[in-house]
Amino acid sequence: MSRLQTYATAAERQKTYRARLAASQAGQVTAPMPKSRRSPSRPARLATIVAVLLTLQEEYQGWPDAMPESLADGNLASKLQDTIEQLNEVAEQLADIQLPRGFGRA
Repeated sequence: MSRLQTYATAAERQKTYRARLAASQAGQVTAPMPKSRRSPSRPARLATIVAVLLTLQEEYQGWPDAMPESLADGNLASKLQDTIEQLNEVAEQLADIQLPRGFGRA
């Protein structure tokens, strides 16, 4: 399976490399290299999800502290507490996941 070509010819690739090199030596800012089309690995994506979930959980835990006393005993406070508990459960479950390592790694 061949890679997707960014440049039509090797000469074109070399020309853009030399232009980029000359510009960087002159202190000019150039266009960045084309980014990889490869998506992050599954463990990295899971770690990102856990990090986002923990950030969300912290935000929700700070909400009851800022809530006025008149609302602290109401329906909103109980729903908020239920949400925080559910986020805790989901965070624990996601943190406990042990992903399999692929291609013969144990």
